[in-house]
Amino acid sequence: MQDQAKSPVSRRVFSKLAVAALAFTALTAWQPAARAAETLVINTDRSGAGQKEAMNKIAADFEAANPGVTVDINYSDVESYKTSIRNFLVASPPDIAFWFTGARMRAFTQRDLFEDLTSFFDENGLREVMGPFVDAVTDDGKQYMMPTNFNIWGFFYNKAVFEQQSLQPPKTWDELMAASAKLKENGVVPFAIGTRDLWANALWFDFLTKRTAGLDFYMQLMDGKASYTDEKIKRVFEIWKDPIDKGYFLENASSYGWQEAIPFLNQGRAGMYLLGPYVLTSLPAEARGNMGFFPFPKVDPAVPDYEQVSINGVGIPKGAKNKELAKRFLAFLAQPAQLDAFAKGGSVVPARTDAKLDSNDFASVQLELVRASAGSSQFYDRDTNPDMAQQGMKGFQEFLARPDRADAILDRLEATRERVFK
Repeated sequence: MQDQAKSPVSRRVFSKLAVAALAFTALTAWQPAARAAETLVINTDRSGAGQKEAMNKIAADFEAANPGVTVDINYSDVESYKTSIRNFLVASPPDIAFWFTGARMRAFTQRDLFEDLTSFFDENGLREVMGPFVDAVTDDGKQYMMPTNFNIWGFFYNKAVFEQQSLQPPKTWDELMAASAKLKENGVVPFAIGTRDLWANALWFDFLTKRTAGLDFYMQLMDGKASYTDEKIKRVFEIWKDPIDKGYFLENASSYGWQEAIPFLNQGRAGMYLLGPYVLTSLPAEARGNMGFFPFPKVDPAVPDYEQVSINGVGIPKGAKNKELAKRFLAFLAQPAQLDAFAKGGSVVPARTDAKLDSNDFASVQLELVRASAGSSQFYDRDTNPDMAQQGMKGFQEFLARPDRADAILDRLEATRERVFK
């Protein structure tokens, strides 16, 4: 489903004047004595313009504080990175690798491909300030990654389109369906979506399950302890089928990657898009002001609002050549100024409880939504077994195109569950 890994873009050159100026003030704190020339290699999928700019600045500051050190960053797009990390962690591990937390991380830690960072948390005083995020980077009681940021998911909508149609952000499923009907009547696709990248469609399954069956049941399903043929999941598919049958989703969704569907929203050809802050970071700065946001509406009034909160992180591959240097960089990145700047570049929230957020920034909106939620999960392919996730997301893609196959899809997913979690 994913593109083959592309040649990453490396960042090597920085202003010598800036490096010299920063080195004078930072030398005492971070580098007590001159060291031999070293190169720190970082692989990352955080390649959006904002986070790339922020990471380049952080790397330059680290170089300034550590004379003789060169930071070499390999940037890849997200989908290519999902393929390449399976190879480079084994064949040519960098010193630092950014990755997802939860089940995605454990798929590698259980193969002993990430360094144990448990003592790193204690040595750098991070266990308390990163407390709410530690479980996401823990496997068998040990920490293998450092959380960098989190983000929430919900509906981004075109403000101009909503204003033209006299629509307000829906608060209930019925209101969402009514708004969708009005948009379609007036020639606007209600929901932009691109399912060639399978994960984008899983959001609909995640939210509908949590909004109807609750968080406990959802997590039982993720752990392989609940059935895909359970009546609660059949109800999810029945609710989901209604907007599909009514033509509320972008046609031929599997022809588009998640980013390729964003122009439909930006140009007003679609009214809404269920996604994360990557909508904002994928748009020109001048277009972002026309994007509004609202949480996934309430479906069952008896079920609390459980949110989707994804935590990203960074780790040191087991085969890294410069592990001590890598730990120094992670300690540097963990400081509030660096982590705040890195998160802001991606319109996400830094993974520190002492983060200082701009009240006008989307990060503040995300933080308040998390605080108000009754609980959260991460994401379908971060919460369940990778093999289960792959088959599940294929099933969701098929369902969007052929909702009449619901029973066959669920039977197939149940067979996968029984095989994977036997």
